[in-house]
Amino acid sequence: MGHAGPIVGREREIGELTAFVAAAEGRALVLRGEPGVGKSALLDVAAERAADLGQRVVRAAGVEAEAGLAFAGLHQLLHPLLADAGALEPATRAAFDIVFGRSTGEPPSVMTLGVAVLDLLALASGDVPLLLVADDAHWLDPQSAEVARFIARRLSGHAVHMAVGTRADTPSPWDGAGLPELTVPPLSAEASARLLDTTSPGLTAPVRRRILDEACGNPLALLELPAAAGPADGPELPLSRRLERLYGDRIAGLGRAERAELLRAALDGTGTLPGRARRPLRAVDDAVALGLLTTDAGTGDLVFRHPLVRSALLQSATPNERRAAHADLARLHRGEFERHAAHLAAATVDPDESVAVVLERAAAALGRPRDRTWVRAAGPRLAGRGGHSRGGAPAPGQGIQGHDTAHA
Repeated sequence: MGHAGPIVGREREIGELTAFVAAAEGRALVLRGEPGVGKSALLDVAAERAADLGQRVVRAAGVEAEAGLAFAGLHQLLHPLLADAGALEPATRAAFDIVFGRSTGEPPSVMTLGVAVLDLLALASGDVPLLLVADDAHWLDPQSAEVARFIARRLSGHAVHMAVGTRADTPSPWDGAGLPELTVPPLSAEASARLLDTTSPGLTAPVRRRILDEACGNPLALLELPAAAGPADGPELPLSRRLERLYGDRIAGLGRAERAELLRAALDGTGTLPGRARRPLRAVDDAVALGLLTTDAGTGDLVFRHPLVRSALLQSATPNERRAAHADLARLHRGEFERHAAHLAAATVDPDESVAVVLERAAAALGRPRDRTWVRAAGPRLAGRGGHSRGGAPAPGQGIQGHDTAHA
């Protein structure tokens, strides 16, 4: 399986994988990292290195749709090897026949089935060493994962290696498995810039900077964001379908109230920029459990795990959901000219004289009339005003606070 783009900044990981597949003694290795960080590409490298050494490579990948099918993952992994099962003892073959639906009977225990799998692997690797690759192993059904962990801890003495890729941001059957791990971190700033410049050399400096900030070292984002990137001062970078899927399914699984709370945080900058948080996130336990939020080590505040979570929230929200969130935030920030006016403008659809007054007075209060991005973006709300303010700047706590956003 080929990877989508060049592999940059992974010299350490590639070195460890090369040594892993070349080792004389069988063992397992778990690659753990955030979605899109490049685990699959590194598993591709391991498979290529093993093939170069003359090893047989058997691959499987966990699929969310099959996570509830008992032994579906194990069947995918062992299917290419089952032709050799005829040489096994009848009792061992019977274990496979039962769990794979070829015959009926009492399902074997994990120990019995695990030993049968080890016997099959020993037979299959008798002449040629074997590399098993299990990608997206966090999606393996529980029964397959339990057997896979059993055999992964017992490969010593076999000519079999097992490389497993799993996410770091969600609970996984491979947590606490007692196996060696290779952590795949985000790319360094230098490697991120090198990958982006190699794959998208024609970007303007502002767009390039914004993509680097948004990707935050995520290789998939660095490869996919440039394709849909618009002006650097746009409200957000659009995500490709692949990028949206990294977190979109988890966002869709949240309750309505929790999604609205996260959307307000995304639109307000909470949990994304130092010093920008104005309110703590509340009642977001499911988002934490799903790996959408994490705890900032410095402040103890809940923050988005990655900027792409915020982008996926914004892209998945409907216009009405966005406007409702902006209206809530306008009420929250009544005492802050710029924030109140920005959210009020975003919550308003049609030209509105009272909103226009708020916008112009806020700009005047800031000493930069008509020079703010949110004022320029609020053209429809200023329609018919000819660009002239009809009042002086309000004093703090007046004017802007007096606007009722309930209609927005």
